[in-house]
Amino acid sequence: MKHLFLTAAILAAAIASPALAVGDLSRANVITVYMEMGSNGDGMYLSPNHYEFETGQAYKLVITNVDKIKHELALNEMYERIFTRKVQVEDADGNLVTEVKGSIWEVEVGPNQIVEWYFVPVQTMDETEITCELPGHYEAGMFATVVIN
Repeated sequence: MKHLFLTAAILAAAIASPALAVGDLSRANVITVYMEMGSNGDGMYLSPNHYEFETGQAYKLVITNVDKIKHELALNEMYERIFTRKVQVEDADGNLVTEVKGSIWEVEVGPNQIVEWYFVPVQTMDETEITCELPGHYEAGMFATVVIN
């Protein structure tokens, strides 16, 4: 009977305490990847124009709009293959302006602004495109390819 109470107490403690994995994949060893969006004499661009990510690895995608007009980043198929931890915006002094959590399909980045997108790829994906879906931007060259291994 004593064993039964001890087992029940241990089981209750295990159920009541928060579940922590050996490693928190959403925060451990975050790799920063940079993306620039803008336009030049050749049209509009996302640079670099190809990205490769690994499942289970945490990333911070720093998206910088160097243009005088707004652009957006639409993940398209990639949206279904990642866990977004948050999207964050800070002011020029590094103070938090906003933090958005949950499933995010696209972000719009204002002129000369920076957005940080924290995510973990959770499923592999063959090469597909991430794009700017504002009218005329994709046609002007604002897209990149992405692979998740």
